[in-house]
Amino acid sequence: MIGISIGIGLFVFLFSGAFISELVHNPNAGFFPGLVLAIWAARPLFHRVRVERSNFLHPVPREYNVPAKIAFAKIRDFLAETSYNFGDKWQVATADTVAGRITANLRFTDEHTHFEADARGHIHTRKERLQRFVALEVQITRSPTGSSIIQLDFCPKVEGANFTACDSIVSGITAAIDSAIGPGVAVGEPADANRPAAPLWLKGLSILALLGLLGDAATALFH
Repeated sequence: MIGISIGIGLFVFLFSGAFISELVHNPNAGFFPGLVLAIWAARPLFHRVRVERSNFLHPVPREYNVPAKIAFAKIRDFLAETSYNFGDKWQVATADTVAGRITANLRFTDEHTHFEADARGHIHTRKERLQRFVALEVQITRSPTGSSIIQLDFCPKVEGANFTACDSIVSGITAAIDSAIGPGVAVGEPADANRPAAPLWLKGLSILALLGLLGDAATALFH
């Protein structure tokens, strides 16, 4: 979706910039208004991507119908026993039974194949290994009814341009917890990804672009 938003913004910038420049007979007049219009066009999609990403990595807490001590033990054991690829395992750094807090991290590598051209124009494939890292924090609290409320927070870091390379790990952990201790119920609502209100800086840029456009139009009209 980021690629789509960039494409929309670029299209709006080129089209509106060229149209405005032609309208006022000034080849440079459309640059700034076109840029502002491109921001207006691309901003909603960028906002949606950012909010959906945050909701994915920091989902709302879920309530499970098991005691907090049992949920804690099952999650700790799952992290200690789970491995990926050729033995990459979670390293549990903190397992505080009093605070109900678990922190763990996972390091692994992905093999990535890409194409590149040599000096003669021939296409070759080259493999490289890219580092991946996922930090996880689990907070488990006891609800007034005796059930457990679990909050998950993920922080992935990746080499290369594929920022979703760790998403399968994240979704797998969430599904594994539901499988280990039973289905949970979301407590609260995720952040709203609908169109946000325009910030003051964008409104200010829009006013400046409009004033500049009016000045260029007046210049074209009276000269």
